[in-house]
Amino acid sequence: MLRICLLLLSLGSILLLGATPAALITERNFQPHFDRYGVTGSILLFEEATGQYVAYNLKRCRQGFLPASTFKIPNTLIGLQTGALPDTATICKWDGVKRYFPQWNQDMSYAQALRVSCVPCYQQLARRVGVKPYQQWLRKLAYGRMDVTPQNLDTFWLDGNSRITQFEQVEFLRRLHAEKLPVAGQHQRAVKRVLQLQKMPEYTLYGKTGWRFRSATNPDNAWFVGWVDRADGRTVYVVLNIEPQSGPANEQFIGARRAITEAVLRELKWL
Repeated sequence: MLRICLLLLSLGSILLLGATPAALITERNFQPHFDRYGVTGSILLFEEATGQYVAYNLKRCRQGFLPASTFKIPNTLIGLQTGALPDTATICKWDGVKRYFPQWNQDMSYAQALRVSCVPCYQQLARRVGVKPYQQWLRKLAYGRMDVTPQNLDTFWLDGNSRITQFEQVEFLRRLHAEKLPVAGQHQRAVKRVLQLQKMPEYTLYGKTGWRFRSATNPDNAWFVGWVDRADGRTVYVVLNIEPQSGPANEQFIGARRAITEAVLRELKWL
């Protein structure tokens, strides 16, 4: 009996030593920043050094949404890794169809297509990648719960059943930042270069916006996902998701994604 008790105590000690403490989540009220732009939503930040989250509207941070153009990050990685995209300098040929966003109506590199969120370019890429490679690589990347079928191959990130939460976006960005995704390091570095938005002496801001356009069954829904690398070596990841408080999206809504994110980062002294 004594020997069994000692064995149980020993196993318990091993389990305790190997246990990972739950992440600390601090909830903050950033609603005034959202009100300023007439939107509702949530924002989630994670500081790498401390392992601590800061969240506004925590329940919503755990809710899944279509990734919209934030999916261009894993989409580019998958394209590069599978060879469907030779490199980010590869030119996407304009198909001649004039669309609402004039910046889309031209030939452009995939680096530029990512920056201006050119949906038609990434739909061309999706058709080159194919259903099975997406299904395989999305599992490897652990990127939310994407629903890819032959019927939705070039729209699955924009409409349908695909979902990703803000917590899942943060975890994906952490692995990209650390180059720990199961993708060649050179491809991860290439994507990170394209994501750079602003470089200052004190910090560098990386990010990507996304916008799921309003439809008969879905409201406008938009993202900002990214991170800040401070000159002192600290890193914070930030993921915002918003919807209009009422009515359809407008120009203010488009600008709100980055503006609210930067306002919160400034309030928390990251910018």
